[in-house]
Amino acid sequence: MINKILIAVDRTQNNKFVFDTAVSLAQTTGADLMLLHILSKKEPEHPIAPTYTYYPIVEEMNYETYQQEYAKYEQHGIEFLKNLTEEATAAGVSTEFSQLVGNRGRMICELANNWSADLVLVGSRGLKGLKEMFLGSVSNYVTHHAPCSVLIVRQPVDSQTDRASPDETVNDQQLSHY
Repeated sequence: MINKILIAVDRTQNNKFVFDTAVSLAQTTGADLMLLHILSKKEPEHPIAPTYTYYPIVEEMNYETYQQEYAKYEQHGIEFLKNLTEEATAAGVSTEFSQLVGNRGRMICELANNWSADLVLVGSRGLKGLKEMFLGSVSNYVTHHAPCSVLIVRQPVDSQTDRASPDETVNDQQLSHY
């Protein structure tokens, strides 16, 4: 039985589809929902750490500016989570949220364990092969390390943008030769 669903959310376009899937599943099962946002340097909104110079005064000013920008970044994450929580609550789903800092895969698995989640929902960017190996795959990590079941939510393929080129299209005549 699914009583607690943990969903890892971020501010990408794919997020809305993953979020809607989680809310729908929580409505159907009557499960509670935990929204998790992880502050990470891999997010485009993350402020860049200051480059340190030899001069301590410049270094201190850079650091203060970075701290201010990081505080704004954290607050935007909280606002993002509050908006999603309100949307899920309005749909009749008991929802809470958490914002953590660290390695995305590890943080998802750690919260799933601490919160006793029955199911984790994560989105997928669709990385394959070498890109997955070098860039990493959060969904792959979570699948192998989560203490519960994991559902990887993939965005539906848009037939207009992902259509194969004529050279890649295989028709029935070509298949009959094999």
